[in-house]
Amino acid sequence: MNLISLAINNVVVNFKAYLFALGLPALILLFTWKFGTYLGLQDFGELTRDPNTILKGHVYTGMISNAGIFFWSASATICLFTFFFLRILKGDKVKMRLMLFAGLLALLMGFDDVFQMHEKMFNDFIYIPEKLFFVAYFICVLIIVISCFKVFIQTDFTMWLLALGMFFMSLVVDNNIIPVDKHRAFWEDCFKFTGIIIWTVYYLRTSMKFVLEERNKI
Repeated sequence: MNLISLAINNVVVNFKAYLFALGLPALILLFTWKFGTYLGLQDFGELTRDPNTILKGHVYTGMISNAGIFFWSASATICLFTFFFLRILKGDKVKMRLMLFAGLLALLMGFDDVFQMHEKMFNDFIYIPEKLFFVAYFICVLIIVISCFKVFIQTDFTMWLLALGMFFMSLVVDNNIIPVDKHRAFWEDCFKFTGIIIWTVYYLRTSMKFVLEERNKI
């Protein structure tokens, strides 16, 4: 079988994967085009280019915020991959539920960070109080813990609580409950960034634990 035949066979055998890999960006870009039309933008590049390029910012502008997105993405990927892995192996349903909910929450948090949903995004269309977002996140966390409690307590949940503590301190500094110096934004983001990394490490270790447990059953 020559290289071309092998390539064609790959497409035929994995047609659904190719359809998804091409269809998803096509749908996103179509939505972007429609959204640019709705906003009446003269240059749709404003929706596709790097913000620092458009706003003529420095290359280091927002570097910790950008790094945080990498870890949110890593956390979401790890959890969702583990969910699908456990599903294929018909693993424990509570473990699957924990990984699915955690992955979706990390994806949402990363999306929030990128598009500043709780700060600016929705205010351009409809006013939603910032505190309402945090209440919603808190409810999501409670749902995850309560619905997956018997598995959750078997993990290193102390690390997970430490991550939440960092997020809480970020909110404390952001709302000036504890006054800090002129670098308040810096300290707020320090707590937040540390929380994101701890959160990612927790789910990485938890995912590895679940995967190894399933492997030992085989």
